Amino acid sequence: MPILGSIADQSVAGAIATGTHGSSLTHPNLSGLVRGVRLVDGTGAVLDLDEGDALLDAARVHLGALGIITRVRIQVVPAFSLREHIEWLPVGEVAAALPEISSSAEYTKVWWMPHTPKALVFRCERVPAPRNLLAVHADRFVDEKILHRTLLPAIFATQRWRSGWVPMFNRTAGRTLKKASRIGPSPLIFSTPMPARHTETEASVPLSSGGAAFDAARQVVDDAAVHVNFITELRFVKGDSGWLSPAYGGDVVQLGAYTAVLGHRDRYFEEFWRRMRELGARPHWGKELDHVADELRTLYPRFDDFTDARAQLDPDRMFTNPFLDKVLGS
Repeated sequence: MPILGSIADQSVAGAIATGTHGSSLTHPNLSGLVRGVRLVDGTGAVLDLDEGDALLDAARVHLGALGIITRVRIQVVPAFSLREHIEWLPVGEVAAALPEISSSAEYTKVWWMPHTPKALVFRCERVPAPRNLLAVHADRFVDEKILHRTLLPAIFATQRWRSGWVPMFNRTAGRTLKKASRIGPSPLIFSTPMPARHTETEASVPLSSGGAAFDAARQVVDDAAVHVNFITELRFVKGDSGWLSPAYGGDVVQLGAYTAVLGHRDRYFEEFWRRMRELGARPHWGKELDHVADELRTLYPRFDDFTDARAQLDPDRMFTNPFLDKVLGS
């Protein structure tokens, strides 16, 4: 795959259903890599949708609403390796630096740990390395698998009782990752090994609004008066033609707000979306969202085309569920 998201354990049909994405202005989300699908619609008909078929852009981000996807033809490339380089940047400088960051490497992203003064900028470039090269870590004190599967769950369990400890922990954790680089096969560098359990919401805004969105997300932590113990993640996605793709029509910044403290999740996410709505943000379909059909219709120019396709392919609503009734209308 020329790009992957942070988690790569989903089925292909499921990953494209919600617009799963990585971070690059060179590559679209996984749905944008689709070159054809076969689906069984609500009437039992088997449809092969190929490039040039108008319904393929409906099926790219299908939400499970159009039928059962049984085959996907997807763009792939020869296997390759990546060198990942990480550096610090004062968090107050991130917004202004986004144009440079977005074009500084084939794959780039930004992480900020709330309550800390610096953000991490990740850049990845292809390197001529053997396909089976093991990852080489530098300046990393804790193995990622141990961190996500053992240490973080234990720490998060404590923080649910003592959320006031979160800022201190975040600052301490930030010191364990210095400027670092590693080389490895692309799937290893792209993906996080089953991160510790947490909750996510994510907003997609035009690339030109990325800086404003990032600064707004920083301010949300203070405005909501919450102790957030998981990163805020900023990624770049090339625009595409999927009717319900968050990147439909142009390049976007996708900004994720995450937390493992359930007690403040609703307050945090509500304030996050209050600010993101001011920027006309679209929600990530596979994460927490409270949007309903009437609002989503204003965010997606091809929304009615998608619901028309749904009516054509699933006239008796064989595939509906409460979530689809909420976001597409009943």
